[in-house]
Amino acid sequence: MTSTEGLDGLKRKRSMFSRENIRIENARLYPSEIVNQLRTALANGTELHADEFRVKFYDLNSEGRTYFIYISPANGSVTLIETWAQKYTSTDAKSVEQHTWWRRITEHILAA
Repeated sequence: MTSTEGLDGLKRKRSMFSRENIRIENARLYPSEIVNQLRTALANGTELHADEFRVKFYDLNSEGRTYFIYISPANGSVTLIETWAQKYTSTDAKSVEQHTWWRRITEHILAA
């Protein structure tokens, strides 16, 4: 399959998603809230990133969460393989770290 065929197929898949017809298989029994967030992201047309090593597998990033999914070519159903919260970027982590440090100094000064 050429990369153009793959992109065309992906566009067709994205256009066929509507909230009513998205069937998500939740093999790992994630909470329904997670599955509904994935369904909403797919229905809203969130960009899918094709896995370069596996055919029909995609990453999807939405609202601070990454989803790893498989889309069946037979029936178009989505299988949620894995999901995880995205980590802070280095600037966010640094600001959180600095905030904690600053709070400790402020508490020390106020206690004196």
